Amino acid sequence: MGVLLAVILEAIVFWNGMIRVYLTSVQLGIKHRVLAALCGWIPLVNLWYLIKIIRICRNEVEFETQKWELDEVRAESGVCKTKYPLLMVHGVFFRDFRYLNYWGRIPKELIRNGATVYYGQQQSAAAVEDSGKELAERIRQIVEETGCEKVNIIAHSKGGLDSRAAIAHAGCAPYVATLTTINTPHRGCIFAEYLLGKVPQAARLKIAAAYNATMKQVGDPNPDFLAAVTDLTESACLARNEVTLDAPGVVYESVMSYCKKAQHGKFPLNMTYPIVKHFDGLNDGLVSVESAKWGERFTLLEPEGKRGISHGDVVDLNRENIRGFDVREFYVKLAAGLKRRGY
Repeated sequence: MGVLLAVILEAIVFWNGMIRVYLTSVQLGIKHRVLAALCGWIPLVNLWYLIKIIRICRNEVEFETQKWELDEVRAESGVCKTKYPLLMVHGVFFRDFRYLNYWGRIPKELIRNGATVYYGQQQSAAAVEDSGKELAERIRQIVEETGCEKVNIIAHSKGGLDSRAAIAHAGCAPYVATLTTINTPHRGCIFAEYLLGKVPQAARLKIAAAYNATMKQVGDPNPDFLAAVTDLTESACLARNEVTLDAPGVVYESVMSYCKKAQHGKFPLNMTYPIVKHFDGLNDGLVSVESAKWGERFTLLEPEGKRGISHGDVVDLNRENIRGFDVREFYVKLAAGLKRRGY
């Protein structure tokens, strides 16, 4: 009876732990959850995978504990409390959903360290100039409602192009203190131009129609898939650069990361990486390093060891703790740098 009771108690403790891990771990991911469930029925293999799960969760707990302790120490200093609020501008094919944050765990970390954060809220896909007008309206709204005078824009991917258009062509230069672009294709993507030329027009129109219809259902008033993609090509970006001049008084800076191997980018970036490398060179799965350089200061994020930092990693899209690159701390330092320089 005592042995049976011990077995029952052990089973309760074990399954309680497994359920909590499955429900709360961020780093375990879908892949490990599925594989662990499958391996659980195979003797010895299940023990091997259990040890793997324990290691992943232990590392996650240690990492998150260190971050919590760091934030506790600097809580009162407000290292990210910039003079002007931060405006986070998303890239193409995404929206600022209320419960699914494009920027992952980054905004909460910034706010925890004193930052005031707003979002661009432009459509998921539209021509750069149209997105720029949407952003301009959003910036004016923030300035009018808060009296903050200006904003510091942090923009990812196409969002950087949209932001430059808002500043240069939509009259927002007086309301923008700084623009920091993250992995933005300022000089376009050669591979995008190649793919557009290879895909038959009928297929392009069908894909665009399906995308536009879907995004209208989730809030985009007038999505335009083809206009967004076309504006990311090399020819479109180079032509637009000729007429989209940097505004005096606005500080322009840029950041870029890259992958070393295709597998460093999660699907579909692992598939696009070799194509982009063939046409554009060193890249993050979508954008080349050379295309991302813009402004007075350029920061290249060098991956540690064999790991790369993909187009999605740099905005914490997958909520992954990457060894050698703490994405949340990177943005904390970025905001702290803006504060230190009086922005």
